[in-house]
Amino acid sequence: MRLSLVKNAVDDRTDRLLLREAHWLRELQDVPALEGQIPRLLDEGVGEDGFRYLVLGLPPLGRAGETRAFTGSHEQFLASLGKARFKAADFELSGCGDWLNRSLKEAEDLADVRELGLLRGAFHECETALLYWTGPYVLAQGDFAPWNVRTLGSQLFVTDWGHARTDASPLDDVLHYVMVQRALGAGAITARFLQSAMKRAHEFAVRAYPEWTWRPPVIGALTLVYLLGTVLQHALARGRVDRADPVVRAYWGALEKRAAWMPH
Repeated sequence: MRLSLVKNAVDDRTDRLLLREAHWLRELQDVPALEGQIPRLLDEGVGEDGFRYLVLGLPPLGRAGETRAFTGSHEQFLASLGKARFKAADFELSGCGDWLNRSLKEAEDLADVRELGLLRGAFHECETALLYWTGPYVLAQGDFAPWNVRTLGSQLFVTDWGHARTDASPLDDVLHYVMVQRALGAGAITARFLQSAMKRAHEFAVRAYPEWTWRPPVIGALTLVYLLGTVLQHALARGRVDRADPVVRAYWGALEKRAAWMPH
């Protein structure tokens, strides 16, 4: 017997997330490679309080498991998702590069001079390392983490699509899965840990997109893209660079110490 879940927005922010989630569930429901791995959008509307609601169809989750490890099933899911909305581009002409550039400009009123200097410096390094690289930019789930992923036999079931976006780096979801757990936990994001995360992302990229070149400087630059993008996303949502937030604090430290882990 299938289950259903009702999700209700409670403010403008969650209303926007549900609007985005509904859009992507409609877009992806007919992608054969994702069949049975994402919720079905059964109904949507606006309640008496003026906020959006969604009714989602779920499979029986009684025997579903959660794992902190990034497995072959995770890799296969992300490869299928990426190919559902795929675009090859130079970084400076990509939606990813454009979003980072625009977000930096929006952040000018949210950060102090030193903070802006760090963010701009990181973006410049991304641009420089990816100057002559053309690669794939894909659809990302946006919050690909153990709490949004269940294992159903050999497949995954992935929930919470309110942060999904196109033109993302193909490494964003892999790096997020590996790194956000560490940022929210007790472990530090050290240079050794970052190198391990980049190694996992490199293995994924080679298998999922073998036609592209994945030299170490490219992997390092796309890791920087992920860290910078996450910090900017948090800053724009909260109206400041909030280093009390554990993810922002951990990623900010990684940006500050990038000379210790960035490949050359």
